[in-house]
Amino acid sequence: MAKLDAAAVAKLLVELGRRTALIGGDSYFRSRAYVRAAEHIAALTEPLGVVVDEGRLQQIPGIGTVIADVVTALHCTGTHPLLERLRQDVPESVLDMLTIPGLKPEKIDILHRELGISTLEELETAVREDRLKSVKGLGPALQRKILQGLEIREKTIGAKHVHRAADLVDTAIENLRLSGL
Repeated sequence: MAKLDAAAVAKLLVELGRRTALIGGDSYFRSRAYVRAAEHIAALTEPLGVVVDEGRLQQIPGIGTVIADVVTALHCTGTHPLLERLRQDVPESVLDMLTIPGLKPEKIDILHRELGISTLEELETAVREDRLKSVKGLGPALQRKILQGLEIREKTIGAKHVHRAADLVDTAIENLRLSGL
């Protein structure tokens, strides 16, 4: 198998981060770490293979030993055992619910596991049919929040926070400086 480039590895890191967010516990922080690492990997100004081969992954902001090992595995093999395990637990379509502002991963997990909701369409239908109230903790306030979030999601798909974009520009500039360009 050919080694994956930075864009492909970044995409897998984002998927890993999104899936990690759904497992509970301290996963929120691990999830954010994977997503931030993905952003920095995507902003590399030199081939990822060079950075991996030279052992410089940990020079990238937000990448420590654990994430460097994950990035190396993704780059070399196209997968990682944790990612494969998480893929077995949650269908891809459930991840789309993470894009709804205000809907927390633990609620998404409940929606999926207790109500069998796996898509945005199923979620919207369940909310409009008032089916969430059958589960403790999924009352009218959450239903309103979901409908508002779905509306906001449609208007803001693909948008980035300005401060996150500025961080990525800073990383790209630093990468250029380190590579001598």
